[in-house]
Amino acid sequence: MISVLICSIHPELLSNVQKNIRETIGVPFEILFVDNRNDKKGICEVYNGLAQKAKYPYLCFLHEDVLLRTQNWGVEILNTFSKDEAIGLIGIAGSKYKSAYFSGWYSGVKMLDCGNYIHQYRAGSEHVFLSPSGTKISEEVVCIDGVMMCCKKEVWEQTLFDEKLLKEFHFYDIDFSLCVSRHYKVMVTYDIDLVHITTGGDYSNNWVETAILFHKEKKTELPFSKIDLNQHEIDNRVIIKTMDHLKNYKISFRNKKRWIVLQKLYLNPLFYYSILKFMLYQPLGLRKIHFKSKK
Repeated sequence: MISVLICSIHPELLSNVQKNIRETIGVPFEILFVDNRNDKKGICEVYNGLAQKAKYPYLCFLHEDVLLRTQNWGVEILNTFSKDEAIGLIGIAGSKYKSAYFSGWYSGVKMLDCGNYIHQYRAGSEHVFLSPSGTKISEEVVCIDGVMMCCKKEVWEQTLFDEKLLKEFHFYDIDFSLCVSRHYKVMVTYDIDLVHITTGGDYSNNWVETAILFHKEKKTELPFSKIDLNQHEIDNRVIIKTMDHLKNYKISFRNKKRWIVLQKLYLNPLFYYSILKFMLYQPLGLRKIHFKSKK
């Protein structure tokens, strides 16, 4: 019933997640993957190619650096789809709002962000549970994290991943889920526990450049939400939260300048402190000083 589709660059991780899927999915399945170490195709191209070959009516686009702890998680996915024919896409993390300002799926606003996953670190596991309603009831969002995305094959056929615009490995999930959410419900489920065994994505120059490209291309379609909210207030929080996250990464001065100038953030004094941290925190090694001061 479910075709699991994986873009792989680490054979050991792929082997582990294949074994994990076989032991936990609980429904008829197939696993299709591409070893992308040599060809280094963009993930949109890889996913479209795998989905085209899939034989089952439900698709699960899955990262290889995960392990699923929930037994019969495939049953949970199918049950969620069966509850509402309007549901077109299911993930385990996402947001109810996507700002027009440069940002990922995560808004940093508690009432908007939904998620149920475990980030696994060397010292142990930290459970992350973000439920705006404080419950474990599935919630509708407009964009999701690509770590796990399940959809009906017919929905993928109507939408497709935009391999012409997004030629590498960022924003494919946000773009795809936003497109789907304009015609279907996109849901975050809390019924599946997923362990993310790496520390997350690389938010350096390539991510920043793709963010700029994506938001410039989609400027007429953003912001997007299906709920009423104070857009101005939330956008300010998104801007600050995103720069606060990016300050930890090695990003060129040119790209930092583009980030600030293209969004005209310099016009608002509210962002001056965030801009200062964004520009200087990583180059001056302030993160190391910060950690040492906390010990």
